[in-house]
Amino acid sequence: MNSRSRALLSSAIFAVVGALALTLASSSVGASSSIVSPIVTVNRPRVALGEQIRLTLDGFKAPFVSISICGNEARRGSSDCNMAASEGVRMSRTDSPTFAFMPVGAPPVPCPCVVRVSSTTNDEVAVVPLDITDHPVEGVIEAANPDDPLLTVSIGTRVINDGLFGWARSNLAGSVKYEVTVTVKNLKTEPLSRVKLSGWVGRSATDQLATLALDDPGEIGPAQTWQQVVTVRVPAPTVGSFEWRVAASGAGPTVTTPLTTRHRPLLLILLLVVLIADVAYLVMRARMRRRAALAPVSDPAFGDADLDADQLVAAAR
Repeated sequence: MNSRSRALLSSAIFAVVGALALTLASSSVGASSSIVSPIVTVNRPRVALGEQIRLTLDGFKAPFVSISICGNEARRGSSDCNMAASEGVRMSRTDSPTFAFMPVGAPPVPCPCVVRVSSTTNDEVAVVPLDITDHPVEGVIEAANPDDPLLTVSIGTRVINDGLFGWARSNLAGSVKYEVTVTVKNLKTEPLSRVKLSGWVGRSATDQLATLALDDPGEIGPAQTWQQVVTVRVPAPTVGSFEWRVAASGAGPTVTTPLTTRHRPLLLILLLVVLIADVAYLVMRARMRRRAALAPVSDPAFGDADLDADQLVAAAR
């Protein structure tokens, strides 16, 4: 490979890198938070057994949901609900709310009572309080295991770049900006109001390179989900695996969720490959010169004179 060929190869490589950079470059996203869970409302919060209520359902992604009248605030799940009188409802296919009507049946346990709406897999749940005037009221009984968590926490990450320069920096193992989505879901049928969040990222479970600027969620309603999107910059060198962690405390047992991501600086890897190939070429050329100096040969193109190292390399081309 002569100098002209290497120059053409380098030009082609940087042309490809430039095209990739223009394709992959994107702008950063600021922090935001919101409630993203399904909700249910009732037209009459105070009723008697046998009376009919109208429910408004919104935010469900499931095509079908089940509606039940429950006592004990449904703290123990379906065992607190009148499952025999529950009703299935097909959700509206448009963005508009779905309306449902049902009579109020007696739950199997005393109030405080709620209307519980859930998907078939129970991954979407919404509740609304319901005062049943002619049903007994007693103290709330918690679930059998007090160590069960009251919420769940999930993490999602995405690399974002500030244009071409940001893309090149992150792909040369420089600092990398991440968009981090943190989701907290209330698993209970009562509000959670003392949740505290903390988050960080490091190269291991005990390392901390940067912290996440997370807000306290405030009050998270029954079965509701709170979500926040923040940006964080991980300092250089950004090569290999990173451990992300978010901890939620203040409401029941502390819940810590880990996530492992891996960053590969593609541009740095490409430049290293080119450098290694160039060094290998120079080493091979030096060896050819050394061999030519130790074992001179004759060639008709140069008469009877012995070829020196430079002439041998030229003849080999």
